[in-house]
Amino acid sequence: MRPPFRTALLLAVLLLLSACGQETPQQPEPRSITAKTLRLAPTMARECVSLPGQVQSRNSVTLASKLSGTVVEVLAREGDALQAGQPILRIDDAELRQREQSVRSSAGQAGLESKALGARKAQAKASLDRLQKLLDQSAVSRDDVDRARAEYEALASQEKAMAAQSSAAGFQGAEIRELMRYSTVISPLTGVLSRRHVDLGAFVQAGAPLAEVDDLTSGFELTAQADETLLGRVETGMPVVALIPALSPAPFLTTLSAVIAQVDPGSRSFRVKAALKSAPRPGMFGKICVPVAEGPKLLVPESCIRRRGELTTALIVDGDSVLRLRLVKAGAVYQKADIEGQTFILQAGTDSPGAVQEGGEILVEVLSGLAPGDEVVTDAPDVAREGDRLVRG
Repeated sequence: MRPPFRTALLLAVLLLLSACGQETPQQPEPRSITAKTLRLAPTMARECVSLPGQVQSRNSVTLASKLSGTVVEVLAREGDALQAGQPILRIDDAELRQREQSVRSSAGQAGLESKALGARKAQAKASLDRLQKLLDQSAVSRDDVDRARAEYEALASQEKAMAAQSSAAGFQGAEIRELMRYSTVISPLTGVLSRRHVDLGAFVQAGAPLAEVDDLTSGFELTAQADETLLGRVETGMPVVALIPALSPAPFLTTLSAVIAQVDPGSRSFRVKAALKSAPRPGMFGKICVPVAEGPKLLVPESCIRRRGELTTALIVDGDSVLRLRLVKAGAVYQKADIEGQTFILQAGTDSPGAVQEGGEILVEVLSGLAPGDEVVTDAPDVAREGDRLVRG
């Protein structure tokens, strides 16, 4: 045996003896913890797609301008209660007044000229009648009578034209005066000024929206935009779950009052409306939750999920009451709602418990890592770890 090989063997033996002489690291002593547990089982519930929307009155009016001009006076603020006929704002109508005065002056001048033509026509008619009698007596020529008749007919035609001009000026003046009435924008119903699109000094074009008035006595609806993929799955009268956090954190059951099946080509969505029995305020945020599927899902309370950085974990209890750590793949987050004997789960996004409103049990869908029958810890303290022993109370 060669010396280098003996040297290497000796070094290996020394290293082995040195390793054997080191102490094995001590594992931390298992602790005893007290916590609640839950035996997992699939949950049968109706899954609902949540559609964000807002409260609107059933009768809402958008007021538009019928003339162009500058807003010279604002007479109501957003949120003000309005009576039918109450003014909201006023548009400068100085140009219309000048036009009306000009038309009135033209109509007056046309009237005077028409009277003068009438007098000349009457005189021409008298001359024609006189010459006609003289012609019968052969005292004047036929040419004299024809010239008199031509003058009379010309004056009659001028009188008709002037009368038509005077009448047209009168109609134009009436039209301008009617248009001037719209310089003051008034509320057509008793309600509330929900929105004013223009402020003092703004220039508005004819046809531009100026204000929106909601009729508070006509009732309310929750309006939302639905993706076009739901078009064949919703219909008027179908039960849905609604949620208006500003009124109550608890969801409630209602029905779709309208499905406007006209798809917006830009957003690829259409409008749905849900009936409301309460009296919210227009503009409040809400959700319409449309049932789309019913089947088993493995759902756990949010308190079962432990998030450590990028890892999502849960603690289960084995047959010896020892805690075991499981890596979990979490799916969507739901709010559970038991309403009138029915169980609904309302979508709130993926892995985002903060997106769910208070007032319902928060459940997280488990895609992998846990299975039905597992006993999972629901409220383990933050210091709980793998190997701890569960003390059952």
